[in-house]
Amino acid sequence: MFACLQVWASVFNCASVICNRQCPLHRDPSSTPEGFDIMASVGHYCNGTMTLSNLGIRLRYNSGAMVGCSGHNVRHGVTYTGDRIVWAWFIRDSLQNFVGTPRSSYATFIHVD
Repeated sequence: MFACLQVWASVFNCASVICNRQCPLHRDPSSTPEGFDIMASVGHYCNGTMTLSNLGIRLRYNSGAMVGCSGHNVRHGVTYTGDRIVWAWFIRDSLQNFVGTPRSSYATFIHVD
């Protein structure tokens, strides 16, 4: 694994490709709580909606959309009509612990005038 880590060019240690799957509201307990997951959606579909229920947010999630959120902390789900492919990038907590990579800190917001 050490040899692979020397050429790994992403902060994310896992990726998933999801095809034509309605996604009920859920959290991702295997992801790191500090990290953000990135989800990009493409395809021939309409009425795409991503719900971030514990934040009270509903987003239009049509083809070409990309969303980043903490999948560990934010309850999220997607509905749509048609054919869709999603690429999801995330940091698997157990893999990060196994390899011994340092943990990131939580994202923060600083207001700038």
